[in-house]
Amino acid sequence: MRRLLAASLVVLAAVCVPARAAAPKGTVTSGSYSVKNGLTRTYLLYTPASLPPNAPLVMFLHGCNETAAEAMQASHWNAEADEHGFAVVYPEQTIVTDGVAPLADGNGIGCWNWFVPEDQDRDGPEPAVLTGIAQSLTATLQSDPRRVYVEGVSAGASMSVNLAAAYPDVFAAAGALAGCTYRTCSDGSGELAYRAMGPRARVVPLIVENGTADVLNPALQSTDLVESWLGVDDLADDGAANGSVSRQPAEQTTSTDTGTPNPGGGDPCVHNNSFGCLGGVLGLQQYPVTVQRYGVGKDTDALELWLVHGMAHAHPDAPGDGAYTDPLGPDITAASWEFFAKHHL
Repeated sequence: MRRLLAASLVVLAAVCVPARAAAPKGTVTSGSYSVKNGLTRTYLLYTPASLPPNAPLVMFLHGCNETAAEAMQASHWNAEADEHGFAVVYPEQTIVTDGVAPLADGNGIGCWNWFVPEDQDRDGPEPAVLTGIAQSLTATLQSDPRRVYVEGVSAGASMSVNLAAAYPDVFAAAGALAGCTYRTCSDGSGELAYRAMGPRARVVPLIVENGTADVLNPALQSTDLVESWLGVDDLADDGAANGSVSRQPAEQTTSTDTGTPNPGGGDPCVHNNSFGCLGGVLGLQQYPVTVQRYGVGKDTDALELWLVHGMAHAHPDAPGDGAYTDPLGPDITAASWEFFAKHHL
């Protein structure tokens, strides 16, 4: 998989990127949830104008130096929820202002504490409160408990991996946009995540995305995450690391169409927390994208890897001035929903 980061990729087919849905028409409300140890997190909840009974629920986790509101705008999950009829919740990390971070009750720059050992385990403070938000809203909204999904970007991506390992009985599938392997990027084989699942171990479908020009969370971390999670799946399907899950993709597609160069330079996009949008600077209208899909048993699409060639640390397809946004790139939110919709507990 690491060879994907080289320039000599073979073009197999065009990557189909869904068009963005219309502007959201539903309602945003705020709330909070506390666990027994007193830890509390607030959240924004989006419900479409018409929410059918037994609908799915998606949780999206923001990155460092990003708010729930900014993640809502950049990810455009709300528009996807309108189109397909589900609710989306955006938890928000507590910002500590006493100069000491990370703390049990927050983080100095708004990162989820995915790297703190106790926040990597089931019933750890932040995993418990985030899972509690999902479960409480599932009950309140009468959502389908078999179709609860979690995705995050950057620090939120790594926390999503923690949740997938700690609560495989709650989250039907997960997504990691510029994240890394379980246990602070150390779980190369997947054995640690499998142990964390305990008696609840199962194949948890995962979609992974990263920009190849990302210097904060390099794309190599995401290709390592794919290898690791295939290891988790290998253990989870029959309890043994016996090669029962192929490490070779069942399907690979690559698009090299960058559109017609714009002599004016397009959107230079230098607002993105010093991570410039290279496509805009170079006058491109799109980035090349490689997608790999892996099968596990009868599930022919249990894991997906999306590599966006030339994109830095950003939400792809996210116009605006929010943290970590790039107006170019695939609609990874539409791709994530298409992936999630295939899977349920």
